[in-house]
Amino acid sequence: MSNTSKTGRKTTITVVPDDEKENRGPEVVKDAKASSSLADIGSNEALTKVRKKTTARVPPLTLPTSSPLSPAAEEFHLPPFVSSVPTSNTLASMMSTLSLTPPFSPHIPPPPLYQNHQPHSHSVTAVVEQPGFISLRMRHGVVLDISANMAIRLKNMFKDSSISLSSCTTQMALVHPKGRMLQYGPRVEVQCEDNVSVKNAKIYPRGISFTANNMALVYLLDEAGARSTSDMFHDLYATQIADTLFMESCQREGQAVTTSIQQLDKARYWRTQGNVDCWVIGPVFIQQTEDGLVIVERETQQGDKFILKTSPSNGKVKVDSWFLQMTASLGMESHLFLRSKDRRLHYSGETKVFTVRNAGHSAGFDEEGSLRIF
Repeated sequence: MSNTSKTGRKTTITVVPDDEKENRGPEVVKDAKASSSLADIGSNEALTKVRKKTTARVPPLTLPTSSPLSPAAEEFHLPPFVSSVPTSNTLASMMSTLSLTPPFSPHIPPPPLYQNHQPHSHSVTAVVEQPGFISLRMRHGVVLDISANMAIRLKNMFKDSSISLSSCTTQMALVHPKGRMLQYGPRVEVQCEDNVSVKNAKIYPRGISFTANNMALVYLLDEAGARSTSDMFHDLYATQIADTLFMESCQREGQAVTTSIQQLDKARYWRTQGNVDCWVIGPVFIQQTEDGLVIVERETQQGDKFILKTSPSNGKVKVDSWFLQMTASLGMESHLFLRSKDRRLHYSGETKVFTVRNAGHSAGFDEEGSLRIF
């Protein structure tokens, strides 16, 4: 009887170091008499590691909450205005926050552009702005600015008109779609532009001088009549003369902002039985009727009274003082009219006729821009 003997199963595995794996594959040597069974091997993971090199996923890096950087270093402390910004998860809301809520300091109020981004027609707000003036935003897009030294700017946002009065009341500027006016001392300049020509006039103690950009001469109208002369005129359309006059009149030294805050605290308000809103800020008396008409009165220490009016419905403005009276309007009867003592100026926005009058004489430009002596 032949004896049958079983040879023990044996497997030999040779693992190549990592630096040699790139040059050759893993080398596995088995005994010829080894069986296909791998019972003696602890698990299949050993072969897997030899046959194929795998890279385990690296877990994300997390910093402990007690990191010495976050509580100790000053650069990791957010300023108060950043920490107070509301958080959001959506990109649209983040962009909205960035565009509408810039990081202003909590001690300085944001500009009124952001405070009144969508103003209501029936709301009235008053704020103090740099360099020191009260901005009263009334109904129908009318804004009244009063500086600490009582300079005034009345703006009609819907009809693109504004009137400014200096703190000393010797200078005044008016901007209107039909023309512009600048008063400085005893002189008043007017400029009107249309598709025919650019017309200029100046009222001063000698008389009225006037010209146009299609004319080579300057004319003077005085007690002797009309004749040529030499004179110079300001380009009133070169800058925003009403804004420039008001900002130059604002008090820039001292406690202008503090003064304006105190003036606003002492302001008085009431509404009459006729639904007229009334305010009193220092020597300035303000009224706004139900249809939006604004009337501003300022009285000086000498007893002189200056009245400024603007209407958001028809675009009419009016200036009344002891030195001059002026009106301007839009619509079918659009015009610009100025009177200073016995001197007058009239411009028709419909016919383009420009006329000046002085001492019983009249002259100006007709519909075609030609000189006419009446």
